[in-house]
Amino acid sequence: MVMLQNRVMLWWLCGAMLLLSQPVLAVTIKVQSDRNPVAMNESFRLTFEADGAVDGDPDFKGLEQAFEILHQSQGTTMQIVNGQVSQTRQWTVVLMPKRSGRLVVPQIPFGKDKSQSVVIGVTEAAAATSAATNSTLFIEVSAESAAGAGTAYVQSQVIYKARLYRAINVANARLSEPTISDTDAVIEKLGEDREFETTRDGRRYVVLERSYAIFPQQSGTLTIAPLTFEGQVVNRTRGMFDVFDQGGPIRRVRSAAVTLDVKGVPAGEDQQQWLPAREVKLIEEWPEGVDLTQAVTAGEPLTWTLTLIADGLTAAQLPTLTPAMPDGLKAYPDQAKQLNEKKQETLIGVRQEKIALIPTQAGEYRLPAIEVPWWNSKSGQREVVRLAPRTLRVAAAAQSNSVAEMPGSMPEGQSVAAVTPAAVVASSQSDNSWRIASALLGLGWLLTVIAWQVSRRAVDHKGESGPALQVVDFSAAKKMVRAACLGNDAHAAKEALLGWGGACWPTHPPGSLGKLAQRVSEPLRVEIIGLNQRLYSRSAVTGAAGWEGAMMWEAFERELSQQKLVPGSAEPVLAPMYI
Repeated sequence: MVMLQNRVMLWWLCGAMLLLSQPVLAVTIKVQSDRNPVAMNESFRLTFEADGAVDGDPDFKGLEQAFEILHQSQGTTMQIVNGQVSQTRQWTVVLMPKRSGRLVVPQIPFGKDKSQSVVIGVTEAAAATSAATNSTLFIEVSAESAAGAGTAYVQSQVIYKARLYRAINVANARLSEPTISDTDAVIEKLGEDREFETTRDGRRYVVLERSYAIFPQQSGTLTIAPLTFEGQVVNRTRGMFDVFDQGGPIRRVRSAAVTLDVKGVPAGEDQQQWLPAREVKLIEEWPEGVDLTQAVTAGEPLTWTLTLIADGLTAAQLPTLTPAMPDGLKAYPDQAKQLNEKKQETLIGVRQEKIALIPTQAGEYRLPAIEVPWWNSKSGQREVVRLAPRTLRVAAAAQSNSVAEMPGSMPEGQSVAAVTPAAVVASSQSDNSWRIASALLGLGWLLTVIAWQVSRRAVDHKGESGPALQVVDFSAAKKMVRAACLGNDAHAAKEALLGWGGACWPTHPPGSLGKLAQRVSEPLRVEIIGLNQRLYSRSAVTGAAGWEGAMMWEAFERELSQQKLVPGSAEPVLAPMYI
């Protein structure tokens, strides 16, 4: 017994020593600069962010070798997501570089924890202009495209920057927006205003910087009109956009105008597919869990997502991506989503298209390649982003055999003499359950049609001045459509759909499949039009005899899931207008 107790104690001691010997996971401390690169005599903010408790307070002495520390602050942010509390601490340091070049922000110790190191690019200070010499308030502007300063391609992005320098305090400040004086262009503001400090000719300035993306729509000379700043000078320290009147003089300054040479579309390039950008990407996505190396099932929808991303173009400039599909593979594209992501230095346009693919039968389908040609504004060359073609393998649906193989049907090429009486008897006995189910479905469908005809006659006799109209039971109408579609009976499906249409619009029932198709949305509209064409086709292949209703029923169910009912009314609202 004593030996057992000693062994237990030994195990506990070993476990405790192992736990104590495990190293404590260090907290990740991220570092981010609000601007990179920066110019000499310009301040910038460096933010340190920790997602957990750090070992100690930061020691910023290592920064003093390459930077002047102007200001320090810290704060804490708390978030509660699904009952889980997370806390983030931030330390912000305002720095001024002491020299130009690539300056390294070293790892800052937070006790035993350390931050990441960051490289900050510092350029030489800008030369003072004659307008800015000994001025306490002035504006500098610049315009540059990927093709270089002073030039751009038509419909390409031009980054226009405005910097307001002030060595005085102002209130009621207003800075005008850029305007194009002599040609058409699209102008988009980029990001939020940035504020930093800089030194010119020994004088300290506070700089307000704004960025815009300008897209010239015509070739030729583009002139950006001067910007105007107006503000009221105050003698004491106040915020720049203070709404209170300080009683000082009003100062007004103007920037210089900017002129650009806009080049036209290069010879040989398609003007309808002209996409001048800095970078273009084309991405495809399939539903999670779908393996395209394996076969998918016929009749089951599969969503294909295509995303086009262009750096330096708006989403409205991007082309449609939906390709033509092979026969037997139906495509139902959703409305494209467009997004303009505005960053500080560029605008990124995104166009995303989701396409529902529905294979109608088993086999192999080749999805075509997708190619988007574009013009690289940086290199001045034509490039193409491309998705390679894909082969989609489709297996037959589980119930396709029971629906397609009717009693008494024979394999192609087999003569009547090849079928023995014993085989016919066995087939007849095995199909009894199918016959019973078919008879019950047909009887239900017949009763529903009779009820609808009686109700319709009653509506016709009552007229508009009579009592409230009676509508055929919506549930019964749905069953009627289901029986006709799953029974692959094209003529019965026509009558069932018209009966359902009468239940939906009792006051104005559709008189034909064509009118019914105008009141529903895709994909049901496509299936109804296809059924109508089959009913009047003389071909044995495309006629009513070869019609399969599985796709019609799937489209019908999708329509029902998307429709809305008016409160207090038995009439479903499927379309705002009808003919």
